[in-house]
Amino acid sequence: MGVHLRRGATDWGADLMAGQRRSAATVVRAVRVWPVAGQPAGLPEGLPDAVAAVAVAPAGPSWPEHRTRFTIEVVGDGVSGWHAPVGESVARLVVDTLADGLVGHDAAAPRKLGYRPRAGRHQQGAHARQAVSATELACWDLASRASGRSVPELLGGTVRARVPVYASALGLDPVRPEAVKAAAWIAEQGFWGQKWPLTKELLRQGTRAVARVLEVLREAAGEGRFMVDGLRRCRLDEALALLPVLADLEVAFAEELLEPGGFAWGRVRAAGIGVPMAAGEHAVDEHEQMRLLAGGTVDVWQTDPGWSGGLARSLHTTEVAADLGMATFPHGDRLWASLALAGACCRDKIPAVEWHLTLEPLRQQVFTEPAAVEAGLLPSGPGAGLAPLPVTSSPLPAWEVGS
Repeated sequence: MGVHLRRGATDWGADLMAGQRRSAATVVRAVRVWPVAGQPAGLPEGLPDAVAAVAVAPAGPSWPEHRTRFTIEVVGDGVSGWHAPVGESVARLVVDTLADGLVGHDAAAPRKLGYRPRAGRHQQGAHARQAVSATELACWDLASRASGRSVPELLGGTVRARVPVYASALGLDPVRPEAVKAAAWIAEQGFWGQKWPLTKELLRQGTRAVARVLEVLREAAGEGRFMVDGLRRCRLDEALALLPVLADLEVAFAEELLEPGGFAWGRVRAAGIGVPMAAGEHAVDEHEQMRLLAGGTVDVWQTDPGWSGGLARSLHTTEVAADLGMATFPHGDRLWASLALAGACCRDKIPAVEWHLTLEPLRQQVFTEPAAVEAGLLPSGPGAGLAPLPVTSSPLPAWEVGS
């Protein structure tokens, strides 16, 4: 017996069939890996004078994962999802351990991705989690392009169309006298705040020198929020000596003064000076994320969707952090994914996303439409797709699995 659909004002029969076509489009038929250009050496062009005067050339082009880079494509029916860039080690893990299991997966069902079969022994660790994250983010891109809905909508609803960003000055030298002009420029541009590094050179000069340098930068920052990143370089005695300095500066948070979660970290936390301690971006495995969050180890949570297992996992840890009274500041390494995450969350959960002043313009060179900060804000993402399409550097894929 046939089913007859009566056309009406809403034409729900046509909507049902269109939904079925979109559902079919999100089933992964193949996985391809395409070359993209390697990270260029030196600083990006067009840096503001105040930033360029104290900028340090990034080390990235000397690292294999930045010299040889790829984009992941998950192919649906008539539409593809993309994620870029990844290094060769991560690309090989996608091909060798994940691609066969991805074929047949419905990208519109992100929670089922973790149950797809995987091959080989390399199931844990940083590179394995980056591979899982890359495929998950490519699937979000596919689901968004197939449905015509933005990724924040798919995550539960767009809360903010534009997201505040804070300026990461980790590529700048705080010791140079011109750094004060860079701090003032950042404040003038309307960034949510600014974060400065505790460099090896600065730490070697001692606590008093650190205090003098940071006090000048803090004053130049004006009313804007001020943060520091220890890059895990501090010894325990240095971190303890720095706490009163950072408290006097009223830092919004101090990121990874030393290795998070260990004995020394616990000693610093126990000092009780009142400096909010931030960590999380390097917690790639799920058990480590929960240990840091649930163990009362951090005051400010940081997640990176490109390292943590993807967007769904980052959203979960953001919600857990919020339940525990912590704000989340997504790491900027996968900017578009972090923006989508922030676009689906209110400002209390995610006040701002990181924008690296010298690295981010280089990262954006792999996209057809690079992101650009305006008045300290960025859009939470394109109308469809997680990010703009990447620019491949070859007419043929390097690897292909499926058909």
